[in-house]
Amino acid sequence: MELERGACKVVVAEDEHIIAKDIARSLTEFGYAVSGIAHTGAEAIRLVEQAHPDLVLMDIRLRGMMDGIAAANEVRRRWQIPVVFLSSFVDTETIARARSAGPYGYITKPFRPTELNATLRVAVHQHRLSRQLFAEHDWLRTLLASISEGVIAADTHGRVSYLNPLAEQLTGWSVVDALGAPIEEVFDVLTLDEKALEKCQLQQVLESGEPTTRQSCILRARNGAEIFIEDAATPILDGSGALRGAVAVFADVTERHRFEDERERLVLELKRSNEELARFSSVVSHDLQTPVRTIRTYAELLARRTSGRLDKGENDLLATISRAAASMSELVRNLLEYAQTGQQQLVREDVPVGKVVEEVLSAVAPLSAETGAEITVANLPSVHGDRIQLQQLFQNLLTNALKYRRPDHPLRIDISARQVQGGWNFAVEDNGQGIAPEYLEKVFEPLTRLHGAEVPGTGLGLSLCRTIAERHGGRIWVESEGSGRGATFYVFLRAPTTQS
Repeated sequence: MELERGACKVVVAEDEHIIAKDIARSLTEFGYAVSGIAHTGAEAIRLVEQAHPDLVLMDIRLRGMMDGIAAANEVRRRWQIPVVFLSSFVDTETIARARSAGPYGYITKPFRPTELNATLRVAVHQHRLSRQLFAEHDWLRTLLASISEGVIAADTHGRVSYLNPLAEQLTGWSVVDALGAPIEEVFDVLTLDEKALEKCQLQQVLESGEPTTRQSCILRARNGAEIFIEDAATPILDGSGALRGAVAVFADVTERHRFEDERERLVLELKRSNEELARFSSVVSHDLQTPVRTIRTYAELLARRTSGRLDKGENDLLATISRAAASMSELVRNLLEYAQTGQQQLVREDVPVGKVVEEVLSAVAPLSAETGAEITVANLPSVHGDRIQLQQLFQNLLTNALKYRRPDHPLRIDISARQVQGGWNFAVEDNGQGIAPEYLEKVFEPLTRLHGAEVPGTGLGLSLCRTIAERHGGRIWVESEGSGRGATFYVFLRAPTTQS
């Protein structure tokens, strides 16, 4: 149901000032009226009392003695205003405490503004539905009949008092047959493993008087057909706050469930295929390395035995064979590294990137000394990831900048980071050869090289960087004004998990 633009007032309770302002800006852009921002539970209570908003967006962890869950309980008790929780906490104990406050939604950080908007719209919609269900019957029945979710209501005795047309269709019960019937007979739901539920959510709400959050289950229709649904229930209160019944809103998610099962099957198949590929690449690399080493060894042996007896052209031929064998050996090693990087189990921890870059600079010291590069490193933060793979990523980026320098120009490389929502954008900027616009995406493809044999390499370094970034839930991209104008490689990586 669409909310009237500007009609929904929201109080934001968030202990982080920057995040709170960002949320307020997003809400304003979506048409909400932000009544105020609170950083403590007590501030949130005062704001709600003053502004009487339509909804409160509440962080679970707030400053002061009263946390978000306690504040939400107070808001519900005194004003029956819906609360949507916002937090990075998803542990079982926290969720159990949060449910006790009867929230109308739960958003986990980090989130996209569109997710925030959708959750708030559903919360306001469900709240308005529960408060208005038995008032103004004519227009409400028309509204309920037109929405794209099933709606079923029960009185305080647990007997069906209303079904909208979609609920009739999904349950197989007509309104005439269902009215007055026990709710468990009409709304027959099972767990996802097809075990009988002791109480459906409507019955839970009738007993507790508290709303429930959306849950997945199986609905068994009157004819025995079973479909997957998601449902949530909320109490129906009269003007004095007394319980008049309960209403559940549910949606058919059978197709989505089938899609998720198929996706899980494909993921398992892809994992098996990748494991086989990794084993194959390991065997092939070993089998390829053996003849390559033989060629290189015999070429060097032949060069020593014929020293002084071959002319310049013949010596050049032997040198070419040795270089080709060495290049082939490096390519095989890099291909194996590329294949295995995507299969290795990530060992996630909080990694200080500044320390990682120091180690990388030590490793490439001979090449940086040879090029005379001036390298500056800003104060770099920590991220959450695999230390070894992040070291590979930054070493490849730095080596790439050192290799693709302009011979007639002093090389300068700057490494920095900028905080963004959810993490950090790292930048490795150089004043080297640059990249033409048509190659800005192509450089990350495997075995792509924009230069000839004068620049050593196999064309796998940047592909490896992209694999590492994506495995960490981030991404990599490059910006350049063109050939001869330098390039900047950006990598987004997530920040360490912190308590909110």
